[in-house]
Amino acid sequence: MHITENEVSSLQKFKEVVSDLNQDDGVLIRFLRARDYNVNIAEQMLRSAVQWRKEMDLDNYSLKKWNFPTHFYSALEYRFFGRDYEGAPISWLFIGTWALKQMVENEDMEQLRRYFYSILEQGLQQTIDCNSPLTVVAELEGLSYTQATHMSSLKFIYALFQIFEQCYPETLKSMLIINAPWIFPFCFNFIKGVMVQRTLAKVKIYRNKEEWHADFLKRFPRESIVPELQPPTN
Repeated sequence: MHITENEVSSLQKFKEVVSDLNQDDGVLIRFLRARDYNVNIAEQMLRSAVQWRKEMDLDNYSLKKWNFPTHFYSALEYRFFGRDYEGAPISWLFIGTWALKQMVENEDMEQLRRYFYSILEQGLQQTIDCNSPLTVVAELEGLSYTQATHMSSLKFIYALFQIFEQCYPETLKSMLIINAPWIFPFCFNFIKGVMVQRTLAKVKIYRNKEEWHADFLKRFPRESIVPELQPPTN
């Protein structure tokens, strides 16, 4: 992750304060940026995140590779595929077809949470490998009223965003929301309450397919767009 000349002094101070945590510069600069270079607040945030990762055993995730039931992957489909023109990795979330309501009601919640933590960990690794924050495309076509207004699911997603904001800061380049149904503002107004302003500023909601088709071709090489969402060729 690129560190500017103006950030060097703050980073050095931060490294001294949290030297016992043995975190690399890429981690430290993300937490500093998330707290506007306030070393004391960034320290509190980082120590909490490190403790949470320890409790979840996430530092060993890449070695252990958690296993989940096969139906998790079809019921909650996602994919890391392609890079934008600046080299940022892209994550595709097919939320419109997610059976989250059924999963929340019927599955072991700890295992379900870990499934989503594994997605966050894969995204974090993508940002490290590509030396760039991640672009997330949230595809909402097919999202039903029942799924969108299921309060337990919304609370579950809200809690996940809390973890994302607190433990994975500055890993998001942009979030592009496409094919949102009419009920989407209800969901978004509930969930965005946990998003910090820095994250909200990175969210773009498209009004129609023509709009995101055109913008995607400006952002991504065509071969970096998943086949299901390929814009039409002229």
